[in-house]
Order: sequence, then C-alpha cells, then structure tokens
Amino acid sequence: MPRRRLYFFLLLLWIGLTFLFTSIPNLEIPEGIPFWDKGAHFAIYGGTGFLCALWRRESGFPAKRAALYAVLFVLAVGAIDEIHQHWIPGRSMEFLDWLADTLGGGTGAVFSLLLTRLFPSLITE
Repeated sequence: MPRRRLYFFLLLLWIGLTFLFTSIPNLEIPEGIPFWDKGAHFAIYGGTGFLCALWRRESGFPAKRAALYAVLFVLAVGAIDEIHQHWIPGRSMEFLDWLADTLGGGTGAVFSLLLTRLFPSLITE
C-alpha cells in the first residue's frame, strides 16, 4: 500500500475513533487532575494534525503547506466534533476544547515537520 493511502487510512481511523470516544454519553473524567480534559483534546488532535500533515506531504504538498493544511483541517474537524458533542448527554460544546484541539493539531503538524527531517524515510520525495 502506498504511504499516501496508508497515512490517509490511519487519519480516517484516528478521526473515527475520536468521534466514537466523543460520542460516549456521561463520560466520567478523573477528579483532581487540573485541565485533564484540555490535555486529552490537545493529545488526540495532535495525532490528527500529525497524520494529516504526513498524508498531505505524501500527496505532494510542500512541508509548510502540508502543515498549514493540517491546521485548517483540525480547525474544521474540531469544530464539527464540538458541535456534535452538543447533542450527546453529559457532554458539552466548549470553545476552550476547540482551542485545545487546534493547538494540539498545530503542534502535531509541526512535529511531523521535525520528525520527517529526523527520519526522512517517513515520506517519499
């Protein structure tokens, strides 16, 4: 399987799992860990930004454009996810969650740029 398809498949799988987990009603979040919720958003969407940037790089985009595309993609997917949570019992739509999604996605996209420099075999050029 070409890497472009592999990264796209992994991205779709990651987004599917994200929406599956955010569809769980009345999810208990750990007490006593400040900002646990925002950290989870940051990490999950960091993976989304990372995989999206790799997929775009394999699709022929230059590195910075692939990262920008990934950030814009995370902005949209994070917004859709937050709106979707509005209808899930025990969940809420929060601007700060969307901000954590976006920051995580941007960090993941930048991390993909750094990692492909350290490990050039991650992309075909």
